[in-house]
Amino acid sequence: MNLPIFAINLDRETQRWSELLASAEAAGLTLQRIAAVDGRALAEKDWTEIDLPAARKLSGRDILSGEYACYRSHIQALETFLAGGSAHGLIVEDDVLFSENTMRRIEAIIAAVPDFDVIKLTNHRISFFMRAVETAEGDEIGRALHGPQGSAAAYLVTREGAQGLLSALAVMKMPWDVALERFWDTGLKVYSVRQNVLGFAASSEISGIAGPSGSYKSARLGGPSRLRAGVLRASDELRRLHHVLLRPPLPRDTLDYAKDNAPRHTLLLLLVALAILALVSAVWREADTYRYAGLALALVALIRWFRVDLWTYSKPLIGWVGFLCLGWSLYVFIRLAIVYFGTHQLGGAEGIYMFPLFYATTGFAFLLFVRQPARLVLWFMILSLVFLAADTFYSNMFQGIQPAPWLFNNPIHASVAAGFIFLCTLQFMAYSAQRTDLRRATKNLYWALSAAVLLLALVNIIEMRSKGVWLALALALLLLLVMTLAKGHRRELLVSGGVLVIVAAGIVAAHNIFSSTADDTMAFVKTLVPDVFRHGVLPAFDRAIASDAVPLAAKERLMLWADAIDIWKRHPIFGASSSWLTEWENRTYHPMIFNVFHNGYLEIAVRYGVVGLAFFAFLYTWSARQVLLAMRAKLVAPAAWFCYISTLVFFALSILTNSNNRLAMGEAFMWFAAAFGFYCFYVRQQKNLVAPRTYF
Repeated sequence: MNLPIFAINLDRETQRWSELLASAEAAGLTLQRIAAVDGRALAEKDWTEIDLPAARKLSGRDILSGEYACYRSHIQALETFLAGGSAHGLIVEDDVLFSENTMRRIEAIIAAVPDFDVIKLTNHRISFFMRAVETAEGDEIGRALHGPQGSAAAYLVTREGAQGLLSALAVMKMPWDVALERFWDTGLKVYSVRQNVLGFAASSEISGIAGPSGSYKSARLGGPSRLRAGVLRASDELRRLHHVLLRPPLPRDTLDYAKDNAPRHTLLLLLVALAILALVSAVWREADTYRYAGLALALVALIRWFRVDLWTYSKPLIGWVGFLCLGWSLYVFIRLAIVYFGTHQLGGAEGIYMFPLFYATTGFAFLLFVRQPARLVLWFMILSLVFLAADTFYSNMFQGIQPAPWLFNNPIHASVAAGFIFLCTLQFMAYSAQRTDLRRATKNLYWALSAAVLLLALVNIIEMRSKGVWLALALALLLLLVMTLAKGHRRELLVSGGVLVIVAAGIVAAHNIFSSTADDTMAFVKTLVPDVFRHGVLPAFDRAIASDAVPLAAKERLMLWADAIDIWKRHPIFGASSSWLTEWENRTYHPMIFNVFHNGYLEIAVRYGVVGLAFFAFLYTWSARQVLLAMRAKLVAPAAWFCYISTLVFFALSILTNSNNRLAMGEAFMWFAAAFGFYCFYVRQQKNLVAPRTYF
């Protein structure tokens, strides 16, 4: 590579020049000497192109003659470089030394960072370095959060960079080494190495600017001037932090976390796979296992992030939605704390609204550790078959008796879980049909597994007799049917047709169950809806509650909803937080159910008002969009999108008549769904399809 090297040297510093020249010749390099401006030979009155008042204001001291001379010498070196025709130039001072690998390292730097203005090759100090890219020779290129880094003893410059420096720094306001690295002020693409590419000669220990003492004390101004300069430096440091934390416009190492050959401990991968299955285990058994699994995943990902990813530009960023989740969790915590310290009231499930704190980090855990998602899905299906088979009451089914599930707290919860499994199984069937890597025997085995799970899930949905689940599942299936018809792929249409046959057969076989369970409710709804439009929500509820014709279960729900709406009306925007329990003691109605509203939206609205509803609506709309965009970019399978949107719609409809978001499976679903949205967001970042403008 023909790289011109411009060496700045004072005429009187012959010893330095000899050392520098000898090291260059030993490395096979040729130097072009730039006669440095001698500050001792210039009176201050002869200084030009310098703003002394601004320089004193910014530094809190006088500019030394050596600093001025150094500044003008670098300007001269840049002008000399531009007079030639080379694309790149290396500017050095005479107190550095070359080595035999200097040129190889520089060539690797230019190859790794094709678009730059300046790359500093030496620094006196590096604090909190953010790596963007690592060269083939092992040099890390990036920026430092804290500065000034000191030293302009060696730096690479392009023609555009030299022109930019001459334009931005034509008038001196601060020493050259300080001004050079202030990319946030000049607008230039300035980067630095972590480890110096050139060494320093022994002569560098004595400053040619400050003298043998290396002290600038004699140049310092009085207290007020130094205080003002300190404030300006603090402001400049904040600007530096802001711009360094933002990703620079240069190529960066992009880690493909999901590669099969990415280094990970096998035992750790196994434990994480078990944790992910435990995160969704609430569809098999109603327990708080998902909480411990989710916290473990978030903790492992957080430790990895602090140890490895924090100081790189390659890490995925949580974006402003991630910060919104963190802010929401802090907001909930503060409100709970205010109520607790005022009334010592906490409630039973108020902490679940702080779970968004873990969503983004759990998504990062998925990105880090999920190598073969198809295997995880297969194990989900196998475990679903095992648990459904264990919790299906065959004798009750044939006798037409509603069973009491032993893995769930009540039939409604078991029915919701079966609904989730049913929808997931549909997409497992579709995904198996789309795969070309499966042998015919394996594919048939997967379809047999799917058929068995579908059948057992459908039996549980029917025999548990939850009208809300029936309605939610019917509408979710209708959505899937419309989406499948719009897509029009033959295999998906065949799978959909087969599922419709199974569902239709189940409905026909269980016609008496549907009729005996839902007829009175349907009649009640037909009466209630017109009454709501005529008289309003609460008056219609009051009239229905007073009526003897309304089924008892419906009447209890109306009582709960009326009492909840009454509290929400008093705190419409921000809700009552956990203090709603105090107001609940003075409610109008007193049904058998004490403090569960049987409506997920009211659960949120009573506690956090319209703001809470808006937060969760936005979060899951955003998450769904991330999954959709990832599917369109072929980063996740189409079946993942169909599964995601169908289960999301099913969940959103099911909480109209039940507080499923307060159940283990609802909390786990919200956690997993948001985390998967962040996972898709991160995958899109890895492929440079989205570029968040946040620090972390």
